[in-house]
Amino acid sequence: MAAGPGTIGQLGDRLPSRGQRADLYPTALTMLRAIVVGRWLAWTWMVGIVVFMRDELVRSHVLAWIAVIATLALTVTSTLLIRRAPERLIRLPFVGVEVAFAIGLNVVDGFVFEPGHVFENTQSIATQWPLIAAATVGVAFGPTIAALAGTTIGPAELGGALANEHEPFTTGQQVSLAATSIFYAALGAVFGWQALLLKRAEAEVADRRARDEIGRVMHDTVLQTLALVERRVAATDPELAAAAREADAEVRAFLFGSRAMDRADLDARVRGVVERIRKGNSTPVTVSVIDDGCRLDAHQQDLVARAIGEAVANSLEHAAASRVVVFVETDETGHVFASIADDGRGFETAAPRDGHGIDESIVARIRSIGGRVSIESGPTGTEVCIWSNPKD
Repeated sequence: MAAGPGTIGQLGDRLPSRGQRADLYPTALTMLRAIVVGRWLAWTWMVGIVVFMRDELVRSHVLAWIAVIATLALTVTSTLLIRRAPERLIRLPFVGVEVAFAIGLNVVDGFVFEPGHVFENTQSIATQWPLIAAATVGVAFGPTIAALAGTTIGPAELGGALANEHEPFTTGQQVSLAATSIFYAALGAVFGWQALLLKRAEAEVADRRARDEIGRVMHDTVLQTLALVERRVAATDPELAAAAREADAEVRAFLFGSRAMDRADLDARVRGVVERIRKGNSTPVTVSVIDDGCRLDAHQQDLVARAIGEAVANSLEHAAASRVVVFVETDETGHVFASIADDGRGFETAAPRDGHGIDESIVARIRSIGGRVSIESGPTGTEVCIWSNPKD
């Protein structure tokens, strides 16, 4: 079955175009939306601190409100960008501004509050912004850059402490400042590492889907054409048939990679049985196997292969055929269809048969796995058709 222009067009529509942003993978977009929500929550927290702790803002209420307005502008900008141009949220200009905000708010926090605020167990207007900045850098640039950005928070808190007139520092406070840098560096690395893993996973999924789409189109065009060529010219042009078979194998290896090897069991079983049956017989037997994901287990594949082998043996021993053609393929559900055709003298399928070759070695085997067998025979040849799925 050949694929028309519509099939190729649909495939082209599903593959990424040159104008699409390959770096803004779907999970990254979801993470950026969550970070936008986090910015609004952090900004709301800031407003609450400035409003309800105004008595502690002894230095500059104006600077505190300027910080609130500036962070509101950043939050609104990120909200607009996530809807219109989300890729700009992971570009250096925006990410740099957010890191600068995280650093600056720590300094502002130390300046606007009364002396001694920095190392006390009181609320801070800057607490959430380093977390948000670390997450943004992680999504944008990965774990290493995010870790480096996280190390800037410790010096920022040191600047806030100096602005808060909190010196000299005790040993515990110095350790606290160093631990802050380590904590935010580790946090940035974790955010970046998780983002990197998600990006790689989605890239693998996208690549697999693209290969599957291409594989389906190639199956309906190139692979089916090669199989048809091999069947049609097997008797008249063995070299062309062999070239078609080799081309089929190369295309499958390119499209499916290691998965083609995983699915080679049916092909190997069928060819192995047929080669064993025809050994010592000069009648040409052509075997074509199109296995796009057989879901039969090993035992069921063995039964199908043996039934095919029995049909080939009957053609070679009783039909006096000049050629035998074996064609096997899997459908979209993973079930198997097989056709064994010869050009020898046929037989009366309804007549009583001596022995158990057809009934036991072919029909009974296939019925044992829930399949069915059809036999068409006449003066010009015989075709045995096997389905592993009774609904086919």
